[in-house]
Amino acid sequence: MSHEQAFAEHAPSPDDQAAAARASHARLTAGAQVVLVALSFYVAVESLGLGLWTSFGPGPGFFPFVLAIALGLLGLAWAAQTRRARAGGDGPAAERTDVGHAAAVLGSLVVLAAVMDLAGYQISVFAFLMFHLKWRAGRSWALSLALSLAGSVGVYHGFDQGLMVQLPPSAIPLLAGWGL
Repeated sequence: MSHEQAFAEHAPSPDDQAAAARASHARLTAGAQVVLVALSFYVAVESLGLGLWTSFGPGPGFFPFVLAIALGLLGLAWAAQTRRARAGGDGPAAERTDVGHAAAVLGSLVVLAAVMDLAGYQISVFAFLMFHLKWRAGRSWALSLALSLAGSVGVYHGFDQGLMVQLPPSAIPLLAGWGL
């Protein structure tokens, strides 16, 4: 028996390799789900210590608490979806990561954070939403404009007038004079 034949007999088959990859992916996914839910629980508990409400309105712990609850619910929904997908087949659902999409989201978030102080909330969030709705997702102009205006101008005024929380205005005097 040659060396190559002996190696071929002991080498894992493509089916074994695929099963090992699916099992590894399932463990990684389950670990990420547990970390996500645990992190959300930790943030929710810590935000309670900051105070949820003051006599003036939402306290410093209100938004972290709400976001932690939302994060925990999304983590649980992800776990339920993964479990349901596995029950329907012999392995975890095939999940593909679109690296280009992930890079565009992360890159645009970095740009958003970088320009927020200069351009202000309304202009920077409007541009961020238009980029993702019109150019990344290919939505119609009408839908992209409506959602971008609601998400930037509408949210800005909702925070300002409804919650009495000031979001960053533009640092450019001309734009700040226009209420942007």
